[in-house]
Amino acid sequence: MKILITSDFYVPTINGVVTSVLNLKRGLEERGHEVRVLTLCQNKKEKKEEGVWYLPSVGAGFIYPTVRVRFGFYGKTYREILRWGPDIVHSQCEFSTYGAARRIAAALRIPLIDTYHTVYEEYAHYLLPFGRKICAYAAKKFTQKQLKKADAVIAPSAKIYDLLVKYGIKKDIFVLPSGLDLQRFRGKHGGEQIAGQINSFANGRKKLLFLGRLAEEKNVEELIEYVGRLRREDIVLLIAGDGPFRKTLEECAGGLRDRVCFLGMIPSESVPACLAAADLFVCASTSETQGLTYIESLACGIPLLCREDACLRGVVEEGVNGWLYTDYPSFKDKLEQFLVRSDVQGMARQCRFFVQKYSLDVFAKRAEEMYLQCCLKKRNSKIELCENF
Repeated sequence: MKILITSDFYVPTINGVVTSVLNLKRGLEERGHEVRVLTLCQNKKEKKEEGVWYLPSVGAGFIYPTVRVRFGFYGKTYREILRWGPDIVHSQCEFSTYGAARRIAAALRIPLIDTYHTVYEEYAHYLLPFGRKICAYAAKKFTQKQLKKADAVIAPSAKIYDLLVKYGIKKDIFVLPSGLDLQRFRGKHGGEQIAGQINSFANGRKKLLFLGRLAEEKNVEELIEYVGRLRREDIVLLIAGDGPFRKTLEECAGGLRDRVCFLGMIPSESVPACLAAADLFVCASTSETQGLTYIESLACGIPLLCREDACLRGVVEEGVNGWLYTDYPSFKDKLEQFLVRSDVQGMARQCRFFVQKYSLDVFAKRAEEMYLQCCLKKRNSKIELCENF
């Protein structure tokens, strides 16, 4: 099968969408499919990859840092894709490349599937200076409009499935969590420099790690506040990543320099080492669609302590591979449960066992099944259309 994946984000950008695209591409290729990517040109100096088409784009940082929008025509690329002749188009974003995905699918009369990666109402405030209700309404209308031309939608978690149903999306909706290269998070990880930096700062203390984009919706300031309120000298909070909210977070942690450390942006190849150097992964975000970092942490044998959220339904088993909290008292209680645990190795084994269902092969196999189902449905609809004429 020939599969075209479209995405506004691709390497060298590092985020959950790019990780999902790369893993899906690799998993499908390992199953014998031919996969190509249509994305936006991130910068003039980026290395062009074989099997990837790049559309001209410009930065749109006024919307959100790292966001880019298509700029100019793409006639030559469009004709090349049509000559290649994909059997299905799988969109990963609903903005700039989505229009191209729709046009290609319509021209070839093939299915268009969209993976809904983003809870837009959590980000609408960057563009719309209105209250939460208006932002939520705008996100709903945008989603309805964009998904109207899709043949099916993939939800990375039950949380997104429920959201799409609430939005009134009248399409086939499949729940398919993104998969990971689990081998990458096992055994020796490399990344000695970042692990050394973490261990040097901790100096024997328990290490709580947050890894992700430092943006307002990630709610990292709550973690800083809670660590400050604990007044425990035997734990440290490590914050890995970068983003538009970093300066504000550093100001929040101003009086906790001996217990809070900002590690900066972590190179992709060093992420496993960074996670493996921690004792506990912590997160206060409720804006995640799936939260691949949660799965990456578990793959490294690192349990979770996260604010309760629908995307963690079926992921965190209390006291087995982590804990969920709702406020400061529950955060403190669950953290203390972890600190007194004596079977740390047993918990690490439970974490690694849990993530087997997120392997690349499982991810690609389930995507393949959905593709075939959509292709069959599209073919039958064409036959019915011809018979009606």
